[in-house]
Amino acid sequence: MKIVCRKALLWGLCLGISLFQIHALAQEEEEPEKEESKTWEQTFIDSNIAISKWFDSVAEGLDLFLVGRRVTNRVNESSVRIENLIVSQEGKALNNSVSVGVNPRLPNLEEYWHLKFATYDDREDRRNTPSDYLRQTPREKSYGATVGVFKKLGNVRTSFEPRIELKDPLSVSHSLSFESVARMKGYEINPKLEFWATPDKGVGTFQALNFYFQLSKIWSITLVNQGNYEEKSHLYSVSNGISFGQILTRKSALSYNFFTGSNNQPNYHLESYNFGVAYSQILYRKILDFQVTPNVDFQRTLDFKRVLGITFAINLNF
Repeated sequence: MKIVCRKALLWGLCLGISLFQIHALAQEEEEPEKEESKTWEQTFIDSNIAISKWFDSVAEGLDLFLVGRRVTNRVNESSVRIENLIVSQEGKALNNSVSVGVNPRLPNLEEYWHLKFATYDDREDRRNTPSDYLRQTPREKSYGATVGVFKKLGNVRTSFEPRIELKDPLSVSHSLSFESVARMKGYEINPKLEFWATPDKGVGTFQALNFYFQLSKIWSITLVNQGNYEEKSHLYSVSNGISFGQILTRKSALSYNFFTGSNNQPNYHLESYNFGVAYSQILYRKILDFQVTPNVDFQRTLDFKRVLGITFAINLNF
């Protein structure tokens, strides 16, 4: 728009045409740009839908092949998520990484178990509390497949997820978790307990007790309290924090976050704290979204010296 206006103004000065003619010319030049933009958007959306339908059809064919018959009429909700993450921190080189998660929902097979593929271990990723609100490092590459069994015991959701990591030699890890959500008027309580085991870290436990308060249609508060114990290193890491959520529009939101990290080595102490503001927006629903998070980090290893940083994540969904 600025380019069109500048051209119109230049022509007006050079040729001496009237302001009315300039305005009409600017409008005429804007129309093709809007049509071209609309065509590009529609092409992008149509391509995404075509790829999604192809992936759904492949997943459905695999589902029926493995089970041999249709045992449910549930809709297939297979998905692929590609995340490009750019992390910039003061004093460090720019870091760019891409991760892929393939979630082939097989409704008939899921009457027995659930299958997932990813370039990272999503279970270990979930144990890293700040990653939900602020990711300062790229996901550790770990190509593998997870077979999950999910059951509800009353109000408790139970899951058992062994994972095979594709490397030489093959590596197998396990996760058994129990999670529940108690919904009250205006707030929720979300406790979770997980027992896990990996070849490199040994066995461990993860505990969480998070609180969510809906203050109004726009504002909310989340209190995060999580801890993770690793048996081989005898390391117990704790994350505590608070997140203020603000809904801006139907497709955009802000969150104002403060998190602290502590551990027990050599004795229990504060290891870090971080202030950040995250802006999230959905560009195309179920297709494209992004998040920008400027933050200020303070680490004990740097004598709690201020370190500025910014994280940009864009996600493509099929």
